[in-house]
Amino acid sequence: MIKNIIFAGVFLLPVAAQADPRDDALSAMLHCSGMTDRSQRLACYDSAVVRAPGTLRAPGAAPIQAAPYQTPIMAASAAPDVPAPVRHTRHSNGFFDRLFGSGGPKRAPQRTVAEFGSESIANGGARAFPQARDEDTIDAISARLANYDLSSGLLIVTLDNGQVWRQVSGDPVGHLQYAAVRYVATISRGGSGAYLLKLSGMGRTLSVRRLR
Repeated sequence: MIKNIIFAGVFLLPVAAQADPRDDALSAMLHCSGMTDRSQRLACYDSAVVRAPGTLRAPGAAPIQAAPYQTPIMAASAAPDVPAPVRHTRHSNGFFDRLFGSGGPKRAPQRTVAEFGSESIANGGARAFPQARDEDTIDAISARLANYDLSSGLLIVTLDNGQVWRQVSGDPVGHLQYAAVRYVATISRGGSGAYLLKLSGMGRTLSVRRLR
């Protein structure tokens, strides 16, 4: 008699729940939990467990997808926007004649991004004249980094516009946390023969001259 009950419980329950295998497995487990006889309950559970793996592949069961891994260094969407060039604020006429004499600083006016800081290219970054002239139309530029080099201890950055700037004084940077594309460099006019470079997310301002 007991064997007949077990036989009926094992084989009749799936028939009643063919509409959804997941409901079938759950109903079988609930049915087993109500059995007071230990041997019957174990046999019932054994039968229900055999069918359980199939319910995970049943139609309608939503597949579990792992979230795609995002590397913080290469997530360009997290990088800041690149500001537009800062237009020059004109000084009074004759300002640099009084400061440098009638010749003024030995560089051409800087009216485009390509001309900004270019006076030091010819001398390999040995000298620069960042002070503004009345003929200048740009006082600062910004660009995303394409590469950086810290092998010498001082920072050398390559901008995505092709310009290369080198740190010329101050303490070594040491290291940068992210890949180059995560940084935006803003280079503005400075004093003492060097421009000023500020990287997004970096607290320091570096003295730099342009190499290319």
